[in-house]
Amino acid sequence: MEKHNVVINADMGESFGRYQLGNDEALMKYVTSANLACGFHGGDPTVMRATVRLAKEYDVAVGAHPGFQDLRGFGRRMIDITPEELIDDLLYQLGALQAFLKVEGMKMWHISPHGMLDPLVSNQEKYAEAFIKAIQHYNPELILVIEEKSLLYKKAKLAGLRVAAVGLPDLKYDSDGNMVIERVKRPADPEEVAQQAISIIKHHKLRTIDGKELEFHAEVLCFHGDAPNSVEVLKRVRQELDKEGINVTKW
Repeated sequence: MEKHNVVINADMGESFGRYQLGNDEALMKYVTSANLACGFHGGDPTVMRATVRLAKEYDVAVGAHPGFQDLRGFGRRMIDITPEELIDDLLYQLGALQAFLKVEGMKMWHISPHGMLDPLVSNQEKYAEAFIKAIQHYNPELILVIEEKSLLYKKAKLAGLRVAAVGLPDLKYDSDGNMVIERVKRPADPEEVAQQAISIIKHHKLRTIDGKELEFHAEVLCFHGDAPNSVEVLKRVRQELDKEGINVTKW
């Protein structure tokens, strides 16, 4: 019998100043890994430090979630930058998060691009290469969390980087297997998300918005902490994974 393992991951630390997003402490109870905003699309210094401390308290592995420098658009608008600017922006964000991890005696485990930075680096060769170069410069031991079908996944693997394929059960996918990104997060159906999670991990199938089933492989399931009912969703997902005998692991 095939043994199924999965890392449960969520985007966190995305509040900024007086603007509060998500319930990071409640989410920490259900995840084994967290993507932390690094100050560009969300996450001011106080939020970063507080979220790192929460991750330490709940024994959750921390990774960087860099994005475009676009607080107003929450990193979900495409910005025209050069590959060289991208490298600088990534190094800047990685360094900011690393400072707080160092103070708490913690390790940075992985990196995952946020918002519209994701499709840019996933699908365009020069930006994929810039993303890889930034990781190689900063810490080639970082695990790159990205979709398996992406150009970035393939190029990073060829470059000798550690990669982990990701699925996002709380997002919709179109018939080509592309994520449907919404500018504003809406409540998700916990049962629907849980069944999508099980389908991805246990059956290696992705259900699309038009009812198709696509072949899909993932080692990591990522959830959005800014969704209105993210805690309810994660709780249901963990319950259903346990029922199916799917082992939730850490890096």
